[in-house]
Amino acid sequence: MIYGVDRLLSDLQKIGYLADKITAKDGSLFAVLPSFEILAGRFIGKVISLGVQATADFPRSVASAIHVKATPQLYEKSDSIPNVRNITDSVLGAEWRYWSKNFGWTSEKTARRLISQINKIFEDA
Repeated sequence: MIYGVDRLLSDLQKIGYLADKITAKDGSLFAVLPSFEILAGRFIGKVISLGVQATADFPRSVASAIHVKATPQLYEKSDSIPNVRNITDSVLGAEWRYWSKNFGWTSEKTARRLISQINKIFEDA
């Protein structure tokens, strides 16, 4: 069984997503979905680049964030609200934003569930 970024990429591709392996300047590995369509919420219909940091043991664990690249940005750092959303700089570069999110990774540990939780983030945004 494989783990980490290769597993994340494979699992995302199996459920229909195009994903690329990207290495950030700090060496962390990401699956980047360059044409991710937001399906619900205030940003419905927008197509963004979505970065998901790959933990070394995915699917056993996931990173507690998503990385968003959009033009214009969906949220800026100044849109952070304590205990609601935390938007900061991303290791992927200046055109990206880090959105903090704890996925509560205790039950089903699949890429399908991860995408479902990401869709919920945008639905609630």
